Amino acid sequence: MDTILKRVLILLVLCWSAQATADNFENLSAGNFYRLSGNLISENKLVLTYDINECCYIYKRSLTFELLESEAVLSGLAFPEALSHKDEFFGDVEVYRGQIKLVLELNLGQTARQAGTLNLKARHQGCSDEGICFLPEENILSFSFFPGLN
Repeated sequence: MDTILKRVLILLVLCWSAQATADNFENLSAGNFYRLSGNLISENKLVLTYDINECCYIYKRSLTFELLESEAVLSGLAFPEALSHKDEFFGDVEVYRGQIKLVLELNLGQTARQAGTLNLKARHQGCSDEGICFLPEENILSFSFFPGLN
């Protein structure tokens, strides 16, 4: 009977510990684990940088980008090499850890050129190594440039 009581107590402590860890992740948004920044390095090239917390990863397939100006289009996107990962939810996937840089090639329409601004919607989703997955997140980044810059 003493062994059963010890096992029950150990199980209760493990459950409490797991719940405390899960609560810590649930109270934090994905923004605490993934930081996105960008630089418009020319009128037709944008470099995005994701800084990913060491406990987390981002799914490559979740990275999507959309220019909000109606005449501006993405003409190219260079993804760095991703890591293979066996995911409990999605199976074999490609993920990013640490810091990644993405280069987006742009074709700006006349409206965007005249406005001198560019707005980009970026989406991503990732998980922690603890098995906590964040909902897909969306960021809007705005960039200013001088019309006619090449």
